[in-house]
Amino acid sequence: MAINARSPHIVLVDNALQTGSKIEIDLWYYTGTQPTTPTYTLSKLIPSSTNTKTYYNISAYIREFLTHKFNGINYMTNQFLTSEDEYVNIQYRTYNFIGGVYVLDQTVTDMAYDGYGLYEEGVNIDRGNVLLGNGTSHYYWDDSANNPNANPAHRAGIVTAKVKRSWYYVHTPFGGGTPVTYAFTADGVFDIKRVHEGNYATGNTLQIFNNLNVLQWTGYFYPKTECRYEPMTIDFINKFGGWQREFFFKASQELLDVNSSTYNLMPSQLIPTLVSEGQRHVMNSNGTRRYLINTGWVDESYGETIQELLLSERVIWQNGVQRIPVKVNTKSINKFKNINQKTINYQIEIELAFDVIHSVI
Repeated sequence: MAINARSPHIVLVDNALQTGSKIEIDLWYYTGTQPTTPTYTLSKLIPSSTNTKTYYNISAYIREFLTHKFNGINYMTNQFLTSEDEYVNIQYRTYNFIGGVYVLDQTVTDMAYDGYGLYEEGVNIDRGNVLLGNGTSHYYWDDSANNPNANPAHRAGIVTAKVKRSWYYVHTPFGGGTPVTYAFTADGVFDIKRVHEGNYATGNTLQIFNNLNVLQWTGYFYPKTECRYEPMTIDFINKFGGWQREFFFKASQELLDVNSSTYNLMPSQLIPTLVSEGQRHVMNSNGTRRYLINTGWVDESYGETIQELLLSERVIWQNGVQRIPVKVNTKSINKFKNINQKTINYQIEIELAFDVIHSVI
């Protein structure tokens, strides 16, 4: 099963005869090869002769390899092997320390993502092969000016999936068009476009099948036109550890916060006083930019999407061809229900993850 490294992943090493244990961890990207020496080696003694169980939480070591430098916005590509820093290959070997010698216990080889499980789901949660929840999503479409091929911010986004050779996916356009099928030619983790380039005006269903023609995942992607406002395109790492794209269709506001330091100035002369010099001087002035953005009217299930956005540690605002890192300032939301709120709109605040004036040294 895949490892979700934002939650604890516990490895138990136990043998009635052991007085201690060891775990060796190898980590490598798909463009590399498995290291010849362990990336990490951890060891410990048993608590007591009557309690021989030893536990290792390996998640923190895995997360050092997951950086999310790239957010996928492919449009024309049918199969695209996802960026190497979106997941990491892992092999760990556990050993029992018996009679002064380490004896190999088990070897596990897997993949790890920057996903997480909820507390009530327990430890070592496996979220499956597809890094996006099932359901319905809308993307921005304005056929008069905003060709998604020319503007990355208007593309429908991707679904990341771990697949085997001969798995395949199908784009079926809404309204009775001809489905288009693509078969995978290799094992791996791939970025799949949510919407086929020929279906942007109508939208489509995306279905992923295994080699036995068994349906593994379904998503529904609909175009949505916004006549009054310029939608904001937000990409974030979701609970599966994959990039997810959402559009905030309604009004947005830009706010500027300025901060500085002030000190009392020693006058250059007392008589006559240079009034234009002043008594206080400002230094280290800089600012941050914040935005209030709105989803527009959404379904009750969208509350789960907003929850994942607020919990994400990597968020990008796709502004045209610019990928702008942001952080979400909103710390609390009311997850509306249709029975109480007939029309649901979520407003959140984001902040650019850098100062207005370049001050990085």
